[in-house]
Amino acid sequence: MSGNALVAGCWIDSAPLPLPYPAVDLLVFADGSLWLAGPEVSVRSGPLPPGGLVGLRLRPGACRSLGLAADEVPLGGMPFGQIDPGSAQSRTKSAFDFLSRFSLRDNDFAVQRAVDILHDDPAARIDDLAAAVGLSERQLRRRFSVAVGLRPKAYGRVVRLHAALTLAAANAKPPWADIAQQCGFYDQPHLIAEFRAATGQSPAALHGRFLQSRSA
Repeated sequence: MSGNALVAGCWIDSAPLPLPYPAVDLLVFADGSLWLAGPEVSVRSGPLPPGGLVGLRLRPGACRSLGLAADEVPLGGMPFGQIDPGSAQSRTKSAFDFLSRFSLRDNDFAVQRAVDILHDDPAARIDDLAAAVGLSERQLRRRFSVAVGLRPKAYGRVVRLHAALTLAAANAKPPWADIAQQCGFYDQPHLIAEFRAATGQSPAALHGRFLQSRSA
């Protein structure tokens, strides 16, 4: 699949892990209808629509190129166009072609830097984050919300879940207390509470499902 400056990745039918994703998705339904869905802080569940679902995960700031702010995109989705129906593969290509009609606007480099820092340190304090990118805390929150759709703290909380499960994947019996410390949780109970709040499951249960998926 050819690249697109607005797209971070794509998926068909489901995300690889039952974790929320802090990004706006362009959803492509079997009838060719396109929807934008807002970033998640807790996992969404439910049956797939008839014919399956394709998703293009947008980069931070991509919504500005589409003519709206990321924090204007509702979690439940909003209609955003139409392409020809077809197989999942053909709909994916058509969705990329659809996005190629939009010219890339200037990226907010301060926000992109903040995103990169949060992936390195999901528990970074907002005052440290603002200082690192040369913005006031208020400016950072406002510009981050426009580009990403979430406040920096909420974004970091979701990134931290992914980081913890990625570290756990290296061990059949993960050292959750050590992982909690490495990922910026207060302690292991805090890690467990954050996973249950976001996914309804313990990190150990999700880790088991992840290992089974990798084996398959």
